[in-house]
Amino acid sequence: MKFSYLLISALLVMSCNSKPDFEEVSKLNGFWEIEKAETPYGDKSYKMNQMVDYFQIEDSIGYRKKMQPNLLGNYKSSQNREYFTVQDRKDSVVLVYKNDYDTWTETLLKIEEDKFVVKNEQNFIYTYKRHEPKTIGLDEK
Repeated sequence: MKFSYLLISALLVMSCNSKPDFEEVSKLNGFWEIEKAETPYGDKSYKMNQMVDYFQIEDSIGYRKKMQPNLLGNYKSSQNREYFTVQDRKDSVVLVYKNDYDTWTETLLKIEEDKFVVKNEQNFIYTYKRHEPKTIGLDEK
């Protein structure tokens, strides 16, 4: 009986800690907005974001930049890009960012078509949802 409980517990722990498939990283391409941030200091949910992140990845090399959507469905872009490489490590898939001043990593915890979760080195966990542009109709009658 104890063995059954141990086996079930081990399977649950392994399934919770499974890493995303490296091939699914291309799902990150596109516009994303933070839905929730979990920090050692407390959690915060975001109902609306003034800025969204645009990801572009090709052959394990990519960048992220901040974009500001407007109500007409257009985006104003920042000029800054954060470049990164995607690394398939033994137990995780990691985005490694590097610029002239710093290097940092984000570990992909989960990736789906419309949601992904990353954890940074400070143990902040960010849940992103795919950005759906909100437009207003300017039909003149």
